[in-house]
Amino acid sequence: MTATVFAPQAMGGATARGGFEYQDAYLMEHLPQFLSCGAFSHVVSELVGDIEIRYFRPGGGYYCVTYEAKGYQLSKVELWKEVADFKSMHEKAFDEYVQFVLLCSNFVGEYQSLLNKLERYRGPAIALNADSRIRAEAETDILDTIEKLGQTRDIARFVIDRVSFVQYSDNNVDAGFGTKLEMHLPLLDMTRQETAAFRAKCKQLVDTSVKGVVSRKEIEAALVDSAPSVAAQWRATSSVLLLGPAGFELGPLALDVTAFNGPGRGRLGQAAWDQLQRSLVEVGDFLHSSRNRRSVRLSAKHRMSLACLLGYCFSATRGFTLAIEHNDHLYDTSVHERASGQFFSVQEDSPTTPGLEGVASISFPNGSNADVAANAIAFGLDRSPKLSLVSVAVVTDIASLNTAVCEAKVALAEFRGRHQLQKVHLFVKAPAIFAMALGYRLNGVGRIQLYDWDQTKYIATVQLD
Repeated sequence: MTATVFAPQAMGGATARGGFEYQDAYLMEHLPQFLSCGAFSHVVSELVGDIEIRYFRPGGGYYCVTYEAKGYQLSKVELWKEVADFKSMHEKAFDEYVQFVLLCSNFVGEYQSLLNKLERYRGPAIALNADSRIRAEAETDILDTIEKLGQTRDIARFVIDRVSFVQYSDNNVDAGFGTKLEMHLPLLDMTRQETAAFRAKCKQLVDTSVKGVVSRKEIEAALVDSAPSVAAQWRATSSVLLLGPAGFELGPLALDVTAFNGPGRGRLGQAAWDQLQRSLVEVGDFLHSSRNRRSVRLSAKHRMSLACLLGYCFSATRGFTLAIEHNDHLYDTSVHERASGQFFSVQEDSPTTPGLEGVASISFPNGSNADVAANAIAFGLDRSPKLSLVSVAVVTDIASLNTAVCEAKVALAEFRGRHQLQKVHLFVKAPAIFAMALGYRLNGVGRIQLYDWDQTKYIATVQLD
């Protein structure tokens, strides 16, 4: 049996490259759009599909969006043959070839209604709840429409889940490139000469895509080399990490952490938290390998343990800076300014008996850790050394945040060293932005066990080694 990548339909385009200007035009024109997608990793032409755009896949490897490009109007028979080929490709590698795009200059007129329904279902209709009856009705309508076009329910289901139909004209690629650049990277105010230079480099990269992989890092390097006026701005641009369910589009860099914010997080167990930590480290590794930019933009709206773990996995020692969104403000950890004065008052209780584990609690702005001492008994820690940091102050800017984090880290490190502790049980009662920023700086403190308040008691969550 001939392997898929060596099959005639896969090799034909690579052999007769000169006849494929249409797909090259689409790829070149849309490189700015792909570059705006945080999960985008690399592109290759004429491997299995005409164009393959590959995105980071949590757990290793990549998801692939496969394009078949036809610079003419497809007949009905040709259209469904392409869909059948897509389905066969997915069945051979269901966790790799996951989405498909049929690209052509025009579609048969009677199919326009179906295409409009699909566009609306994947566009405005995503605002509907997943269990919405209106959404379910729209889905059934699309499935019925495809069946009326002579296809099976199985094919109809595959189309609604995995196939897009895109009409594209390659009449004015150069202007289209500039438009896509302005649309998808609007903060980059490049000169006309810089845009032209970047476009020329992208054309060169597209020409090489049939011979090998064109990586995101190469495209970013082309941008920096072509546009010196925005190079510093681009290097400082954060990679956005969405911490929720991914939608139909694979472009956003996303990891669903919903369960770790929910009421059942106390029952997840250490294994689930460890897997989350590994997944976050994988995201960090992908960011390091795919771009030279090191800033990661995160929301701080999380429970204490998750916020701290996020900061820990994208820490300063791992080469990242954070742009943290919190209450309509953005806190940039690359700014090291500190506020004057002392943020915390510190109290320490000596152990009644020596031990290898201690309890540390940080509380502000309510300024009380009394409940932590009471709850420590439930964990068998009542005789352990205890460190208490309290304050009535508030974090108002990056300077006050830096001061609070610095004082807390120094106090934790000294507490651990003074008592030669192997583990510190850490209870944080503070705004989540503090927990995230503390995690970001939490090196040199040793093993930390985190806790969350859940309804009426503290629950053990994740351990940071």
